[in-house]
Amino acid sequence: MPFKLNQHTNWRLNFYLIFSGQFMSNLTTMIVQYAFMWYITDVLKSATALSLSTLMMFLPWIFLAPVAGVVIDRWSRKVIMISMDLLAALVAIVISLTIGQFSDGGLLTLLLVAMLARAITQVFQQPTLNTIVPAIVPEAQLTKANGQIQTLQSLTAIIAPGISAVLFGIMPMQWIILLDVIGAVFGSLTVLLAYVPKTLPQAADVSFFQNMRLGVRELLRHRGIFQYSILSLISVMFIMPGASLYPLMTTQHFGGIIGQAGIVETVWSVGSLLGGIFISVWGAGKNRFFAIFGSLVVMGATFSLFGLLPPNQRGFWIFASLNIFAGFALAFMNSPFMAIVQEKIAPEMMGRVMSVLMALTNIGAPVGLMFAGPLADQLGIAQLFLIAGVATLATAAAALLLPAVRRIDRE
Repeated sequence: MPFKLNQHTNWRLNFYLIFSGQFMSNLTTMIVQYAFMWYITDVLKSATALSLSTLMMFLPWIFLAPVAGVVIDRWSRKVIMISMDLLAALVAIVISLTIGQFSDGGLLTLLLVAMLARAITQVFQQPTLNTIVPAIVPEAQLTKANGQIQTLQSLTAIIAPGISAVLFGIMPMQWIILLDVIGAVFGSLTVLLAYVPKTLPQAADVSFFQNMRLGVRELLRHRGIFQYSILSLISVMFIMPGASLYPLMTTQHFGGIIGQAGIVETVWSVGSLLGGIFISVWGAGKNRFFAIFGSLVVMGATFSLFGLLPPNQRGFWIFASLNIFAGFALAFMNSPFMAIVQEKIAPEMMGRVMSVLMALTNIGAPVGLMFAGPLADQLGIAQLFLIAGVATLATAAAALLLPAVRRIDRE
């Protein structure tokens, strides 16, 4: 019988076991996703195609997230995590075996299908992870634990672009895709060994749709959390289109190369890593609203500056340098808010609320991306960043003016 941790195990050992597996799984997934981005940027040179690829990663959050929340609150979270990793591995194997049969538009379609399938697994995995954290981590440690998660995610984002760019130049795409299989298997094994508390029993006569309504009702009960999620939706609707076009901003607006696009992604991730480390060690302050508000201001200011930079190499290096501040702000935009949600929502409602919440915050991305590619092709990518920055600053002002949001850490 394999060794497994139990409820008496030190929570840190259990926590780090789970998230070391997720670190490896996310790393291999991001390497593959960046390889797809390099291909689209290098071969198709289209903002619309690049926006479509990002759109595929967000669409499932709109249509499947509420259903996923009900599943998470009813089924074994360990089974969900393992089955989604194994499904991702199966998708990677199928794409790897068939990718050589396609080219040009057909290859783009295949890549979009691959991204869509991987996103579907994430719709079930990510909220499940977010419900596991408050079940195994003491409440007093939640903000720091989420900071550590942010640190791991940022470290992944730092390593992935460089590895992907190197592999893209020396390996066939089908071999790069198979890295996702290795990461998925490793992630499954660590979850299998870890202790994950059993899902609390739910009333058998409550339907899926009733459960979804319960999740929405519970979210509405916490006005500050709900209102901030709407503001987050608006900011993501403007920020994500610009973020998805980073490679084209580098190559088209600044006249750079793919290698420089990797530098920008890495600088952003270094900033996010530093932000995650800061939160892990010092937390986010006694009133975490100020950390969230500050992150919106910094994000809006940097994106506005991006849109005003001159289209030359000097502008590029300023662009790359400023991304360390944007990345740092991202950590404070996510981790404190997630800790607040995990503290305020009842454990038996966590899966449903988390999925509804993530669906809300992710709706903005596809809405923005539907218009981002055509607008960037018509107006220019720099103008898109300027619009995103101004809109994010307006969102920060709204957060300051709404009493429930200002009291989000005290309600």
